[in-house]
Amino acid sequence: MKQTKFLLGGIASLVLLSGCKSDPNVLLGYSANQLCSRHFISDEPIEFIKQRVIPEALGAVSGELFIDVDSTAKQVSLSTQVDGMTLTRTSVFREGLGCTLLHDLTPAQLYAQTADLDFPAQTPSTPVEKALRDDVSLASFFATNHKDYTWSDNTFAVAVMYKGQLVAQQYDAYHHGDSRMLSWSMAKTLTGLLTGLLVDQGKLSLHQPLRFGEHAVTVQNLMNMSSGVKWAETPDVQGYEDLAPMWYHTGDSVNYVSQLPKAYQPGSKFEYATGTTQLLSRALMDASGGDIQTLNTLYQTHLFAPLGINNAIAEFDEAGNLRGGARMFMSVHDWLKIGQLFINKGRWQGVQVVSEAWLNEVMMSHGVDKHYGGQLWLNDMSFWLPRLPKDTVSLRGHRGQYLVIIPSKELVVVRFGAYGAAVNQHIGLANKRVFKSVLNVIEQLEK
Repeated sequence: MKQTKFLLGGIASLVLLSGCKSDPNVLLGYSANQLCSRHFISDEPIEFIKQRVIPEALGAVSGELFIDVDSTAKQVSLSTQVDGMTLTRTSVFREGLGCTLLHDLTPAQLYAQTADLDFPAQTPSTPVEKALRDDVSLASFFATNHKDYTWSDNTFAVAVMYKGQLVAQQYDAYHHGDSRMLSWSMAKTLTGLLTGLLVDQGKLSLHQPLRFGEHAVTVQNLMNMSSGVKWAETPDVQGYEDLAPMWYHTGDSVNYVSQLPKAYQPGSKFEYATGTTQLLSRALMDASGGDIQTLNTLYQTHLFAPLGINNAIAEFDEAGNLRGGARMFMSVHDWLKIGQLFINKGRWQGVQVVSEAWLNEVMMSHGVDKHYGGQLWLNDMSFWLPRLPKDTVSLRGHRGQYLVIIPSKELVVVRFGAYGAAVNQHIGLANKRVFKSVLNVIEQLEK
């Protein structure tokens, strides 16, 4: 076991995560999960993760911080002293399932939970077709980096697919086209695609009623981010939020959301909520067969395999719920395939993976809000960037993950990185920079 011991100080903690910036359970849980997943799935060095991905989280821990990385057992533990007692949070890697943060279980109990599951062997993904162009520069995506992490866009990877071919790509020293990148909320759109698969199979319907505790909703309510659940994705004026507690205070995300009170009539307003996608993830599990095995098979066999995506990892919480609102790992090139699937109207190499009607009428059409469809962002940048094509849609993830899809231009752009806290405080400006860079790519391609 490799043990790293250090005392951190002097790093600003500006709007850490989505709040809870002084909660040691959140700080340690978030950091343990990030170190585990990004090291054992994305192959990022521990020092890189500490310095370029989560420095503010680590720096916000008061007192001495101990990090244990067990490369044999594939576990990461973080410990510190809180009120005279040692607090430790541990994240455990399982083959085919990525890392799970422990709450009530021991590592042995977590392994036993899935010991009998049968996952397909992970092999390299089918390469994307390439037609690289020297005349296309991606420099604008990397131009806003800053030596101070908190003010940095911190770009890791950018790749462009045009008319079905990879035409441009650029990476930092730690990533490449096959690096499996953490999606954060980009995973929500994959959850929406899975919902469409089950609807196509007759196992779900758009208007099907569902119940979670006292919440009575439909599949459509969940797809459109209108569940009625009282939810705070980011801290309100009193500092209350739900996102960090759901992930780092409990091992059962669905139970957490199910116990929240009702705030409005489902379907009556738009409320972006990762908790809503967690409820949808549970509906998918129930409809696919009721357990991790059947849901993982749905992902791997019915969505990924037809696209030649052979080593993606979807993570689950301790209770066995798919973390469909946040935690999918796929290669940069495989994310491009997901974008191209929308351009191809749900088809891939002659196979109708998901119905065209589901994409056009549910995911890419506005629901309760004109800028949000079915687990997918529609063109909300048109006011700031009127030259952006009206059919632009995008997947967006925490602190700088993007998949931009423009069907009319046959264009897909993927961007991964780790925005510093100061950048993340002004996410609208950060979004504008990314989409301006997309326009720059279009100009280069069409000149």
